[in-house]
Amino acid sequence: MTDPMIAVGDRIVDFTLEDLGGRRIETRCFYLRRGLVLVFLHEWPCADCLAYLRRISSLADEIARARSQLLAIVPLGRTLAVHWPGEEPPPFPLLLTEGEELHRRFGLLDRAGRPVAAVIVTDDTGTVWEIWQTGDQHDLPDQLDLLETVEYVSYQCPECWDRQRWP
Repeated sequence: MTDPMIAVGDRIVDFTLEDLGGRRIETRCFYLRRGLVLVFLHEWPCADCLAYLRRISSLADEIARARSQLLAIVPLGRTLAVHWPGEEPPPFPLLLTEGEELHRRFGLLDRAGRPVAAVIVTDDTGTVWEIWQTGDQHDLPDQLDLLETVEYVSYQCPECWDRQRWP
């Protein structure tokens, strides 16, 4: 059974995953230090998801300046290996997860139980401020929308959060 989808105002569930180099990344290490931009891919390889990651990779420095960390979550369903094309590694961690368990915990599965693509932006407490869930359509936020959201969230504090101001 699919968990209900995480919603704006919810805290994300902590998780630990390995990146392409075998380094363990724990989301709780960012608590009160950085917000998170979580890019959930629905499968690998997927040309549209890879193209999106390449487009937003140009934002990695600006996202870091906004006190946030970009993390891409890659489910290893159809493949056991992930290769980032090109000479340079991505400027953000590609985190590998087996199966759809993490997607399920975030409520990011379709009716058939398959992972769907999504982008989630949190503040430094892990509170969700924005979610773009796309299903198979790859209708992910463009670079400008994503960066504006990350910058806006970086200037907020949970104690002052005005729910009427931010949908």
